[in-house]
Amino acid sequence: MIEVIQKYYGRWVVTKFVKEHNHAVLPPSRVRYVAPEEYADLEPFIGMEFPTHEDAQTFYYAYASRVGFDVRIRLSRRSTRDESFVMRRFVCTKEGFTPYEENFDDGGGGGGGGKRRRNRTPTREGCKAMFEVIKKDYERWIVSKLVLEHTHELAVAPSRVHYIQSQSEVVVLAKSGGGGTPRETASALNSLAPQIGEPGRGGLDHHHHHPTGGEQDARNDTREAAGQSSFVIGVEETQSLLDYFKRLQDENPAFFYAFQVDKNDCLISVFWADAKARMSYYCFGDAVTFDSSFLGNKSMLPFVTFTGVNHHLQSVIFGSALLTCDSEASFVWVFENWLLAMCSRPPVSLVTDHSEVIGAAAAKVFPSTRHRINKWSILSRTRENLSNIYSKHATFQAEFESCVLASETVEAFESDWSSILDRYGLRENLWLQSVYGFRHQWVSVYTKDAFSAEISATRRPESLSRFYEKYFNTKTSLLVFVSLFEQAVSCWYENEALEDFANMYTKPVLKTPSLLLKQAAEFYTRTIFDVFQDEFIESLGYHVDRVEDGEVCKYSVAKDEDARTTCVVTYASSEKKASCSCCKFEVSGILCRHILRVLPIVGVCALSEEYILKRWTKNAKNGFVLDECVRYNDICRDATKYAKEGSSSMEVYKVAKEALQMAFGEVVAAKKSIGCTM
Repeated sequence: MIEVIQKYYGRWVVTKFVKEHNHAVLPPSRVRYVAPEEYADLEPFIGMEFPTHEDAQTFYYAYASRVGFDVRIRLSRRSTRDESFVMRRFVCTKEGFTPYEENFDDGGGGGGGGKRRRNRTPTREGCKAMFEVIKKDYERWIVSKLVLEHTHELAVAPSRVHYIQSQSEVVVLAKSGGGGTPRETASALNSLAPQIGEPGRGGLDHHHHHPTGGEQDARNDTREAAGQSSFVIGVEETQSLLDYFKRLQDENPAFFYAFQVDKNDCLISVFWADAKARMSYYCFGDAVTFDSSFLGNKSMLPFVTFTGVNHHLQSVIFGSALLTCDSEASFVWVFENWLLAMCSRPPVSLVTDHSEVIGAAAAKVFPSTRHRINKWSILSRTRENLSNIYSKHATFQAEFESCVLASETVEAFESDWSSILDRYGLRENLWLQSVYGFRHQWVSVYTKDAFSAEISATRRPESLSRFYEKYFNTKTSLLVFVSLFEQAVSCWYENEALEDFANMYTKPVLKTPSLLLKQAAEFYTRTIFDVFQDEFIESLGYHVDRVEDGEVCKYSVAKDEDARTTCVVTYASSEKKASCSCCKFEVSGILCRHILRVLPIVGVCALSEEYILKRWTKNAKNGFVLDECVRYNDICRDATKYAKEGSSSMEVYKVAKEALQMAFGEVVAAKKSIGCTM
């Protein structure tokens, strides 16, 4: 028997296994798949149709047996309405990479002294072969994605596969041994129970070099000897990673990567961003977070990421990098290459960890971007530096976080900060003096001068930190690391796709029959509408006083007549524009409760377009990005035809190359004249 449990991001781990049988077993080299006769000789193709997803699975399993590889289900998606399948993805069993820790077990004998020893050879080699079907209607499944090429040697030659017609089915039998006539094979099938043979043992090619334990230990020893910020990646591992990225770029030219090597060809820095990350940036790249929190940890890979939030308030990746050095020059390099990947379009705001070298690099590369410090990192380090205060005083954390996160005005913050210092005897605390010195970069009330996509000052953003800490240590080879990271990010992509799908077929529940809410429900995603509706409901508890008349009126908006929560809303009747002293709209792109309270008073029943940011709407990804994808695919199709005709002879090839170079120069000139667009 075999038992598996799901661990993370689609990984299933064997927890129980009994190999012995109490009866005679048939040869394990035989594979039996059953497929309808009309599928027997077909090759899969994009647009291929099946009546059910089971038929699609049967076909692909039979095809795999015929060609010579094994299949597993990589991903499935279900309908949010009835939980039925709407997508199935099948991949080669050699897809991805075997995590480092799965190749070892805790040996307790054999002279191992309890040390970890190699248990089995990795069976995954990064193969990209896949077959995906999606449901179009009740009786139609369409092949939507297909990769036929494998990166490894196939286990069974086509001549070793036999088809035996039996009633209305074709049985596919893959054999690793010698031939045998169809009659002999048919006779053997009469007693053959369905079973899966061992997968083919194709060797690892040079694109997928996995460092040995010795290489990794040496890598760690070198890092410890060189200092905390030093991390050495060997020549072979460097070449394997770059070969892998080159292949990804060959498969999709929109994949971007850049790297630095030293005089010994060892990797210094590498940055990469896939097509999805680059397109996501065009939709949601106004506010970016640069996470470098793992650079100071000698047990972790020196990994950094650029992230943001989408229109469902989910985290999205804009690019990733490995940096073996944490110097200002290294950060300048990664910032410049990331900006190049994003077509030189800087973000409105950039959040980083507190670091002088990062700050200096950001100022050089992003001079027009509002640079902020990650307040959650400051709060975490405050807890470490004031651990005795946190343990002695149960109310300190709530008071401190309320002060830095929820203060409505600068005066309120300064007053509360001073009170906390006096109440807990912290006037001479060096840590608090330090963070107070750069409060304009992390305290919420001081960071209202630029958009940050921050819906709530107290809402901590989604993070991959726990995933990094568990799986991305220095014992992990780079290729395994990249593969696992791709799986983690693909989970984010799938969650985004599920939310997109849900927004197409569901409508939010309105808590009150307001025209403003009805309009907002039409435009906003479900997640953003919930935020907007909460603001609207809260606004009903506020009272309004007009404090200034004229072309531009001013209103004092407060709750329970509390002066500390009073905000001033300014409304220009001629332009029908409103602004609030709380600056929530400027920071988050969502109207605040104060403006929502004033709008009905001035007779506004519908939101103008300027108050509905496209990045928060259901159509956030429509328009430019989708049009560009169409243009890209159209040019690719033309380029394929061009290459076919242009390679027919050497004379034609020379003409084609010259014409292509001239055309490319014109395209580059056109891009420069209108500004870079992806």
